[in-house]
Amino acid sequence: MTVNSKVSGGRYVALQVVKWILFALLLAVCFLVQTAGSTVKPLLLIPAALCIAAHTGEIPAMAVGVISGLLLDLACGKLLGYNAIWLVVCCVTVSLLHSYLLQEKLVNMILLCAVCTAVQGYLDYVFYYAIWGYEDVSLVYRHVMLPSGIMTMVALLPIYLLVRSIARRCASRRTHELEKTIVRDP
Repeated sequence: MTVNSKVSGGRYVALQVVKWILFALLLAVCFLVQTAGSTVKPLLLIPAALCIAAHTGEIPAMAVGVISGLLLDLACGKLLGYNAIWLVVCCVTVSLLHSYLLQEKLVNMILLCAVCTAVQGYLDYVFYYAIWGYEDVSLVYRHVMLPSGIMTMVALLPIYLLVRSIARRCASRRTHELEKTIVRDP
C-alpha cells in the first residue's frame, strides 16, 4: 500500500464522516421545524429521509428510516414506531430503486416522495380518524392532511438539492470517476 492510497483512504473516511454529520444535522433541523408552533406544517422528515436513502446503501437507508420515523412519531404525537415502520419500508425501497433501476433525477424523487407521503397520510387518516367513526372526519383530511402533504411536496425541492449537493461534495474522487465512466459507456 502506497502513501497516496492511505491518504486518499483517510480522506474518504473523513468525507463520509462529514457527510453523515451533515445528514444528521439536516434531520435535526427538519425535526425542529416540525415541532415548532402549532399550525399545519410539512412533514419534512419524509423527503429528507427519502433523499438521503437515495444516496446511500440499503443498510444505511434502513437506519435513516428508523431514525426519521421515530422523530416523525415524536413530532406528530403518534404511537412510537408507527411511522418508523413505514419509513423503513420507503427508505429501503428508494435505496434499492436508485441503486438498480432509477437514475438520480428530481422527477423520480418527486414520484417516490408523493407515493410515500400519500400512503402515510392515508394510513394516518384511516387509523387515527376514519376508523373511529367521528363526524366530519373529512374536514381533518381537507384542512390538515391535504395541505400538509402539499407543503411536504413543495419542501422536497430544497431538501433534494441540499442532500444531492452534500452527497456529491462528500463523494470520493474514485466515485466521481466511476460515475463518469458509467455515464459515458452506452
